[in-house]
Amino acid sequence: ALLARGGSRPAPADVLFAGNGRQAISAAVAALTRPGARLGVEEFTYPVLKAVAARLGVTLVPLAMDEEGLIPEAVAEAHRTEPLHAVYVQPVLHNPLGRTMSPRRLDHLADVLLTSGIHAVEDAVWAFLRDDLPSLASRAPERTVLVDSLSKRLAPGLTVGFAVARAPLAGRVTAALRSGGWAPSRFPLEAMARWQADGTAETLARAKRREARARQEIARRHLGDFRTSGDPGSYYRWWELPAPWRADTFVAAAARHGIAVTPAAAFRVGRRGVPHAIRLGLASPTRHALSHALTTLADLARTAPHELTDA
Repeated sequence: ALLARGGSRPAPADVLFAGNGRQAISAAVAALTRPGARLGVEEFTYPVLKAVAARLGVTLVPLAMDEEGLIPEAVAEAHRTEPLHAVYVQPVLHNPLGRTMSPRRLDHLADVLLTSGIHAVEDAVWAFLRDDLPSLASRAPERTVLVDSLSKRLAPGLTVGFAVARAPLAGRVTAALRSGGWAPSRFPLEAMARWQADGTAETLARAKRREARARQEIARRHLGDFRTSGDPGSYYRWWELPAPWRADTFVAAAARHGIAVTPAAAFRVGRRGVPHAIRLGLASPTRHALSHALTTLADLARTAPHELTDA
């Protein structure tokens, strides 16, 4: 039930365990690629994935996105140009852009995978916030390894990771997990089982869904005059900064106020230009601290960089 989404749930035999979500991602990528392989990714992607690819000697191929996330035609076109070994995709609540694929888009992407013979790593770590939506794995189970974890869903200290894969993919992922020595410890497994049985897991997930929407509303209230975007159920917001601000300059100015934001360059893949944008993380501070930080950032954005002083 913990991994059930959109009316479907994986078979117990298809669920593999890792020490955390990053290990599950690493094992999935290692299972589906080899050194020198081409891995298609959204043009803005999870920075950890970039590090995993570098460690495995895998070349990342940036793929175009629109308001629903990864464009299936971009996958097909890149594969025709030079074959892709796999793609890594975040269909629900994409980090950092907060975009979510419609069921129709998922069907289209699944068709491309099946037609082209490409495998996919589906990162579903944030998908519990939109558990009404189906997974790519439910559309193309024989072509997809779905990865998930407990740390975002339940608590940071519960670092169990999951990789859901059918045979024969499951055997390849299992081999990668064993090769890396990636296995969960006993305590988080026992806590997961207990919290799932007594309803704590679902209670926490519901509370986090409500909290995400409340925090997005706080962000919209403070940043309504600016170009920001993000799913109402996400803990991230993407901010295209007003001219003449540059992302690096704004990040530095925010840091002087004790506020950490992430520049677009941390997520960009490939050589295309990087927009002057930042990702705002809304999850960690209290609501009061979040409101104060957003007020400070809005005031900064309304001030020309040359008007600021170190004071």
